[in-house]
Amino acid sequence: MIGEARYPRDNTGGLFFGLMIMLLGATLLLDQFGIIDDVGYAAFWPTIMIAIGLVKLSQPRPDGRRRGGWWVFFGVWMLLTQLHVVWLRDSWPLFLVALGIGMVWKEMRTRARVE
Repeated sequence: MIGEARYPRDNTGGLFFGLMIMLLGATLLLDQFGIIDDVGYAAFWPTIMIAIGLVKLSQPRPDGRRRGGWWVFFGVWMLLTQLHVVWLRDSWPLFLVALGIGMVWKEMRTRARVE
């Protein structure tokens, strides 16, 4: 593209995931050396969903909207279930509350753009 300024792409996602992989590797290494005990890594799988959501939220779309809130919501919900803070069978109404919040938020943004 002739005459068009080129700006480096903001790759927050790559930076975030790189740091997450480094942290995971360091934790596994310390576990292998016996410095820390097994912390039950399987219980923390929802953090992957949370990380994906946070990366998506950190990168606004060209129209200014952000995506990733549902990833964060479900990740936190599953993490709390894995850690036995809430029970999935008892906390499913949270999904309805979140869905309603999402619908209201979308409608308010649409109305703000029209006015």
